[in-house]
Amino acid sequence: MINKTYPITEKLLDKGLELSLKLYDLLTREQGVLKKRLPAEELARIANDKKDTIIRLEQFSKQLIQVLATENLSLHQQDMAKYFQTALNAGFTIDKAANQWQQITSVGKKCQALNEQNGAAIHLLTRHNHRLMEILRGQPQTATTYGPDGATRGARLSQPLVSV
Repeated sequence: MINKTYPITEKLLDKGLELSLKLYDLLTREQGVLKKRLPAEELARIANDKKDTIIRLEQFSKQLIQVLATENLSLHQQDMAKYFQTALNAGFTIDKAANQWQQITSVGKKCQALNEQNGAAIHLLTRHNHRLMEILRGQPQTATTYGPDGATRGARLSQPLVSV
């Protein structure tokens, strides 16, 4: 069966690596937009591109899972090693495909880390913007200072600064 599946796997890995690198590029661009606080439209464009790329990566993953299932293997590192060993034993040259698989897994880990960092940055910016809106509306957050008696003190700004 490897004689039929391995050529398909090589093509899938080409596409998977291309998509993984594209996602990494998008996440890097997103990080730059967040750091420079560029307009939200750029962030929205990147988010749409990320969504499309992720859909295509999911399709790649499903196709690779189907190919591996024909060999009674799953999409785990040790099963991929078995798959490449079976291909090597069948006479295929596996260097390029094995390298691509390693790159896909490595880039995937980098993407995961970048995505978590970007998510945290977005969360902080959202909290900051929310707090600014509360200040402008005169709705301070719960008091975080204490008086001499140990009781919390109300914020001094209790009236709206701006009326909309």
